[in-house]
Amino acid sequence: MRKRIVILNGSPRMKGNTAGLVEAFKQGAEKAGHTVEVFNLQRMDIHPCLGCLGGGCDSQNPCVQKDDMVKIYPYYETADVLVLASPMYYWSITAQLKTVIDRLFAVTEKSQEYHTPMQHCVLLMAAEGDTPDNFEPVEHYYHALL
Repeated sequence: MRKRIVILNGSPRMKGNTAGLVEAFKQGAEKAGHTVEVFNLQRMDIHPCLGCLGGGCDSQNPCVQKDDMVKIYPYYETADVLVLASPMYYWSITAQLKTVIDRLFAVTEKSQEYHTPMQHCVLLMAAEGDTPDNFEPVEHYYHALL
């Protein structure tokens, strides 16, 4: 079954290790017949969440802020798979990716039950160090998001 995949690349380096992970994932997914949309967040004008709880009122533009998130929302709302891609920064994801995750709450606010539309989620991460405890804080955050 063909899947619609959205990749949120939170790396500030467009030719870094995370970009390599994103490209390999994209090529494999497309080869398997899936459609893939990649958003390189570093190149987008996305403002931090205002915490206003005003999201979800407009079905076309779920957030009260009008910036480049309007490009992401339609793909996010119809995707079968969300891919979060980031290098590890201080045992977490980058600010670019965290900002977008915060702003996706406007879509969640469209539902009275705070339903998130995503079916599946994947985390791609480049990091220095390979011990299990190195990734524990990120894994904990990722599983909390799910």
